[in-house]
Amino acid sequence: MKTKLLLLALFFSIAGFSQTISSYNSDPGTNFTIVTTPTALDQSPTGANVFWTFNNLTPAGTNIDTYAAPTAAQLTTYPGTTEVQTITTQGGTPVSSDFFLKEDGSGNYITGATQGDIVLNYSTTNAFIGLFPLNFGANNSGTAAGTFSFMGTNGTFTGTFTATVDAHGTLTMTDPIANDYVAPVTRLRIDQTLSFSIPPIFNNIGTLTQTTYYYYDNNADNIAFRYTDAHLVSAFLGIDQTTETLERNTSLTLSRNTVDTSQFQLYPNPASDFITIDSKENQAIKTVSIVDVQGRNVFTSTTQTERISVANLQQGMYFVTLETEAGAITTKKFIKQ
Repeated sequence: MKTKLLLLALFFSIAGFSQTISSYNSDPGTNFTIVTTPTALDQSPTGANVFWTFNNLTPAGTNIDTYAAPTAAQLTTYPGTTEVQTITTQGGTPVSSDFFLKEDGSGNYITGATQGDIVLNYSTTNAFIGLFPLNFGANNSGTAAGTFSFMGTNGTFTGTFTATVDAHGTLTMTDPIANDYVAPVTRLRIDQTLSFSIPPIFNNIGTLTQTTYYYYDNNADNIAFRYTDAHLVSAFLGIDQTTETLERNTSLTLSRNTVDTSQFQLYPNPASDFITIDSKENQAIKTVSIVDVQGRNVFTSTTQTERISVANLQQGMYFVTLETEAGAITTKKFIKQ
């Protein structure tokens, strides 16, 4: 009996650590449907094996994520940046927000952000997200500091930045037309509270309080839903502004025709010359495509699906999308050395 209990304890310990987020970014080219809801979403559940249900989500627009290497000017402004994420709102005149990111051997950081009229440059202390993959229970809390500009006003900011993998469980998003989305997810919560000043005279002239939730689909290895609530207030500047954004991954959450990424193995990873794709359940692969971090397709094949040459690819991260004969789709990441 004691042996059995020990084995059960070991199993549940391993199961707990299996709830991980492999990387911070969404897949390049991910299309998000901006949604609204008449009532606030209940995102209060935290911990292991919890449930969230998001109802009455009404489409209100589209956002698309793209990635690019920083320009020389951006590197000068945001030192250490390794890639720039641009979120572009479609419809009418496109509106873009840029997030300047750094990824190295110590982890992932935010070095800057431009959203609407506000520009944040975390030049003094980058905002540390974490060293991925992040397991459930990971908590990274620290300071963030730098400079800001807002509608012609320039100054400095200091504050706190916390990233926590605070929950995993089942996310349900109902849809009156398509199939409901019901899938296992792991949630990353990011909180930042920044205080703004205009040295040397005007200190603590305003604050930004922001909470963001990322719900990562455990099977598809991508963001299924993200939510941001930001409150910027400054009596000095005459501002009291709250912005709430809700986004569901368009293709992922409107179609459950996906397959668990664990059913396919991709090796070696990192790779120099070839990658091999192995199906654990002998699922027939119909199409293989590879895109780079900027969303550019660098390889597509409907015949060569098991051993693929990557020798001519530049060094960096790539995304391999597999479509089976049954029409199920999954995406896996690999590094080209």
